[in-house]
Amino acid sequence: MNVCDLPFNKFVGLEPYDNPEYLLMLKNKKEYLNHLETVHASAQFALAEATSGHFLLNEFRELTGIIPVVRKTETKFKKPAYGCVYSKASFAGTDKTKIIEELNTRHRALITVRVELFDSGKNFVMQSDFEWFIVQK
Repeated sequence: MNVCDLPFNKFVGLEPYDNPEYLLMLKNKKEYLNHLETVHASAQFALAEATSGHFLLNEFRELTGIIPVVRKTETKFKKPAYGCVYSKASFAGTDKTKIIEELNTRHRALITVRVELFDSGKNFVMQSDFEWFIVQK
């Protein structure tokens, strides 16, 4: 599954980014701006949530029957975002091996994915931790 093909993400305009340093991006569009002429918090959150799902799907593509659902999120806006916004992701608090062991044993796991967003000036603008509940059929 490509998260950019989901109807909401298509509507918002999320795209993969061709630089291997980042995963997804929001282009520099006036539709994403708020009353301060910076990238709206909702647009940034949409990018972060999609990035966390994209990261999970890529990390566990060898597993079948995985159903992920966002359970909880914590977001910190660091600086105003200007221009294009790019995303990175990583596991927070555990590693892939332990997660796979838990899925093999219990057929479910809680996984936290940390997403970081950067703007056109390479400023660190937002950090989110997405806790995913994953069930393996």
